[in-house]
Amino acid sequence: MARWLPVPRAYSHLPHLLVQKVPDFAASPEYTALESADLQLPGVVCGAFAQYLSRLQKDTLARPRSHEDAASLSAAYHALECFATSHDPDVINAVVVDIFENLDREPHVLEAMKAHLGKASGQLYDTWLG
Repeated sequence: MARWLPVPRAYSHLPHLLVQKVPDFAASPEYTALESADLQLPGVVCGAFAQYLSRLQKDTLARPRSHEDAASLSAAYHALECFATSHDPDVINAVVVDIFENLDREPHVLEAMKAHLGKASGQLYDTWLG
């Protein structure tokens, strides 16, 4: 008889994990605009993260990026890849519903973002697009 192993639930920890993995996000206008109660809501924080990622990517397309901007953007894509490989289905759903659906809709920005997605996040993005 097979034993069921509990799946660790990471969804409720997403706000903290985002700030931990992408420290510059915590100082961003997108994050600081959130009310204190919103900072506990994974979906709201992930939506703000999508706006943050979109802004960083858009800025790098408009002007040469600084070392700090490059590091922040790299950390953001790394965090996205980490979440896309989660064993928690709620985290996967948050990547799609709260992050991908809130990305900038300008085609050149989306193409640049897609080019920077990792293997798992890229596959999840392609699946979401259908």
